[in-house]
Amino acid sequence: MTAPNDHDANPKHDRLRTDTLTSSVILLLGFTVVQRTIGLGRGVLFCRWMTPEALGEWEMVFSFLMLAAPLAVLGIPGSYGRYLEYYRKRGHLRTFLSRTFLWTVGCTVTVVVAISLAAKPFSRMLFGTPDQAMMVVGLAAVLAALIFHHTLTSLLAALRLFRVVSVMNFIQSGMFAAVGLGLLLAVPAASSVLAAYGIGCVAASVCALCYVWPGLAQTPKATDHLPTTAFWSRLFRFAFFVWLMNVLAHLFGVVDRYMLLHWSGMEPEVALEQIGHYHSSRIIPLLMISFCDLLGGTMIPHFAHDWEMGRRSSVSRSLKLAVKVTAIGMIAFAAAVIAFAPVLFNQILGGKYSAGLAVLPWTLSACLWYGLFTLLESYLFCAERTKLAATPLAGGLILNISLNLVLVPVLGLQGAVIATAVSTGVCVAALLLLSAKHGFTLDRGLLLACSLPAFVAFGANGLLIAAVVLTAAAIIPGTLFDRYERLTIHRVVGQAASRVRARLRRHTIAAEPAGLHT
Repeated sequence: MTAPNDHDANPKHDRLRTDTLTSSVILLLGFTVVQRTIGLGRGVLFCRWMTPEALGEWEMVFSFLMLAAPLAVLGIPGSYGRYLEYYRKRGHLRTFLSRTFLWTVGCTVTVVVAISLAAKPFSRMLFGTPDQAMMVVGLAAVLAALIFHHTLTSLLAALRLFRVVSVMNFIQSGMFAAVGLGLLLAVPAASSVLAAYGIGCVAASVCALCYVWPGLAQTPKATDHLPTTAFWSRLFRFAFFVWLMNVLAHLFGVVDRYMLLHWSGMEPEVALEQIGHYHSSRIIPLLMISFCDLLGGTMIPHFAHDWEMGRRSSVSRSLKLAVKVTAIGMIAFAAAVIAFAPVLFNQILGGKYSAGLAVLPWTLSACLWYGLFTLLESYLFCAERTKLAATPLAGGLILNISLNLVLVPVLGLQGAVIATAVSTGVCVAALLLLSAKHGFTLDRGLLLACSLPAFVAFGANGLLIAAVVLTAAAIIPGTLFDRYERLTIHRVVGQAASRVRARLRRHTIAAEPAGLHT
């Protein structure tokens, strides 16, 4: 392998210089805020410029892409984060990358060809009619671009090149918004959005690959042979559960739309309109899921460090506090969304999505519960019980389908959203019980925090009740926060206040005339 000093001296290798944890978190937070702002504006304009039916078509297309991308490659790119460093230290990085790359290309080509050949059946599955076969062919091409984008993102994250990942995701989000809005002005259809999404994925991936390729190309060849059977056996054991988690999570997230399209008894055009309304109700709530994904990904390395150092009770305490504080923030977020919703739906969106406004509280509830789920599963990851983390999702998926079978024919969109919210809440409860069996300590405050999204489902009245309950729990000692958590909060707040005061003092002194200091 290349010596450290050679690596540093070579500017091509310097492009593979890893980022520190602190810089990674700052970069991800900064770019995520910008990306979500762009995404929110893009989503609002898509809703405003498209009909509910066209928006429903895009929702079905996007949901399928999110499901099919990890499904197609059987989770192999998801193994980069776990095994790239393992094989790099053993001098087999080039072998590892070439084998997984060929696997990904082979799977991608197979799936793209299969979808293209079966365009009419896929059109019937996605849109309730075989008439959209040409869009399905375009979808297959975009799927290839998305797999390329996801694979490269996984590789760069495994290399700890978070500065490149951040810029790459920013380019994809910006290109998608700019090209998508431009194409919608000409053709306000789901096909325009699909084309823009594919262009954004390709543009971002090509830019990132051009930056890192000189360094990757100089990866030294292995000096010894890496047995093929042992290699794939190790990867598939790990990748299977990554794949299973991805499939279950995405199936859980999209099953209600498919039930609306194929089980509600509505005509396909009407069902797609309802799915468009559903999409409009998810624009803002999905921001909380994105935040929790980022927060969970940031906390796991720190929790893993404490776990390996034997401080497992510290992991439990820290995670509990994070969940409680996040849940309280979720109530404030939900209150702001509910208060702003009439302006968004009636003025900004022109009153086209009244059904989306009607189901917004239940959509919020489901998204908030799913956000808590992503935080809570961190404990089982640290405990190396990844298999167990898939169990609540599997049970929740079965429950979601069962509730949809009963509620969708009767309540339509409302029934689908209620089914998803209830099954997500059950997933959170199941995850808590499984975690408790492996050392995670539960208390009244945590159970109260995890039940708060249930109040959100009942709109403004439910939020008022939640505020009263939270106020009472905060006043009564030991109900919401225990003594350790109160001290931690006071310390963190005090440190933050001290830093703010110190900065204000420095700025004040710097702004004063020089003569006043003498």
